[in-house]
Amino acid sequence: MDVIIFADRKGQELLPLTEAVCVPLLPVAGKMVIEYTLEALVDADLRKAHIILSPYAEQVKKTLGNGDRWGIQITYSTSRGEESPIQALMQLQQTPVPPFLILRGDIIRSGQVNAFLQQAQTQSAPCVHALFGDENAYMLFCRDLLHTELDSLNWVTSIQKHPTNFTINLIGSVAKLDSLAAFHQANLDAAVGRIAMLLVPGRQTSIGLTQGRNTQAYPQNLKQGIALIGSNCHLHPSVELSGEVVIGDNVIIDRLATIESCVILPHTYIGELVELRNAIVRGNDLIRVDNGSILKISDAFLLADLKTTTFNKGLRSIFNRVAGLTLLLLSLPLWVFALVFSLLKNPAEPYCSRRLRGNKIEPNAFGMPERTEFTAGEWQISTPVLRYLPRILAVISGDLTLIGTLPVSIETAALRTTEWENLADQAPAGLLGPTQLHIPIDASEDEKLMSDSFYAAHFNLRQDLRYLLQSLQALVSRKAWFG
Repeated sequence: MDVIIFADRKGQELLPLTEAVCVPLLPVAGKMVIEYTLEALVDADLRKAHIILSPYAEQVKKTLGNGDRWGIQITYSTSRGEESPIQALMQLQQTPVPPFLILRGDIIRSGQVNAFLQQAQTQSAPCVHALFGDENAYMLFCRDLLHTELDSLNWVTSIQKHPTNFTINLIGSVAKLDSLAAFHQANLDAAVGRIAMLLVPGRQTSIGLTQGRNTQAYPQNLKQGIALIGSNCHLHPSVELSGEVVIGDNVIIDRLATIESCVILPHTYIGELVELRNAIVRGNDLIRVDNGSILKISDAFLLADLKTTTFNKGLRSIFNRVAGLTLLLLSLPLWVFALVFSLLKNPAEPYCSRRLRGNKIEPNAFGMPERTEFTAGEWQISTPVLRYLPRILAVISGDLTLIGTLPVSIETAALRTTEWENLADQAPAGLLGPTQLHIPIDASEDEKLMSDSFYAAHFNLRQDLRYLLQSLQALVSRKAWFG
C-alpha cells in the first residue's frame, strides 16, 4: 500500500523553536516528531512512504535518509508549504495507487495506524477519515483520489474544520503541536503515557525515572512525579526534579538546580541554583508556557547552548608564551621561598613531577593526532601558589595556556567516554581557569569535569580576561596561600 506523509508545516506558531529546524524534526519525549509516525507505519507493516516537505527539506532528507534506520523505504518531494493537499498530490511525479494511506507526519498521534486500517478496509466509502477520541487524527484511507475530500489534512484549514465524510473513531489522542504550550504539553503527555502506543526511549532506573544511554542521573534527583531523561546527560546529585519533566539528549544540569514541569531541549546547560517551572528551555532561550513570554538569557552561567563550541577560541599561543615568561620573571622571588619551604617540610624530596596531558598535538602510533603528555613539576608544599609555580614553565613551552581547563593525566582523559565529558577536551588545558579558581582541590572529579565542560562550551577572550582578573584578585586571598 502506498503511503503519503505530509510534513510541510512552516511552523510559525512554534517560533523560536522552528528558527533552525522544521516541525517534523522537533524533539518530543526523546524522539523526532516524525519518528512516531514512521514507527506506527512499520508497526502496521507498511514499508514504503513518500514524504512531502517544505521548509528545511534538505535537513529532513539528511536526517531521515532512505529510512533504513526504521525499516522503511522513504522517498521525498517538496511543496510550497502548507498548500492544498490535493494540489501537492497532483504535483507528484508518481500518483499513489489506490487504495493508499495519507497522513500528517508533523503532529503526534497515538500509534493506531494498524487498527485504523483494519477497520477502514472493511468500508466501501471512497475515503475514510480517522478520529482519535473525536479529534481529527490527520489520517485517511483513500480508494478514489478524484472523489476524496482532503481538507482535513490541510494544516491551514483543518484546525477549524472537522472531517465530514465517513469517519472511524478510535480510542487515542492527538497532539497538534499548534502552539508552544501545546508542544510543552505533548512532551509531558508522551513521556508519562497519556498518548497511547508511543514507544518512548530509555529504561526505567527507579520509580518514575527513565533515562537514556550514558546518562548520569540519580534516584534522589526525582523528588516527586515522573522524569524522562535523554542520552548523554549529566545531572549533579543535588539537582531536584518534580512534577513532569522531559530532558533531551546531551544536557548538563549543574548543582542545586530546581526543575518543575519543564521540557529541556537537547544541548542545553542549566547553571547552578537555577529554578525553572512550567517552561521550555532551548539553549539560552527560556519560554514560559504559563504566560507565553520568551526570554533570551545572556548570562551563560544560568542557561547556555552547548552546541556553540569552537576549539580556536581563548588566548592565542604567542600571547600565552609571552604572558608565561612575564609571569615567570615576576615570580622569581617566590621560587626562593618555595625551595626553602619545601626543603624544610620534605628535605628528602622537595620537588616532584607528574605526567599530564598538554595542548601540543602530535600523531600517535596509528598516525592519528592527539594531545601529548608533558612533565609538570610541583614543590612538595601545601601552599597552592608556591606548589604549582613550576607549571609556569609549561605555559612558556606551550604545553599549557595561561587560562584553560584543569590539566589531567592521559589515563584520566581516557575515562571520558560520554559527549558531555568529552566537551571539556574542546578547550585547552591551562595554568589558571574556573576549576582551578573556584572548585576546591578535594572536590569530586565529576564536579571538576562539569566545571571544565561548561568552560569549554563558552570560553572566549572576554571570559579568559575575566578569569585572569579573578586570578590576580585570588593571589592575595587566604585560599591561595593556605589552601
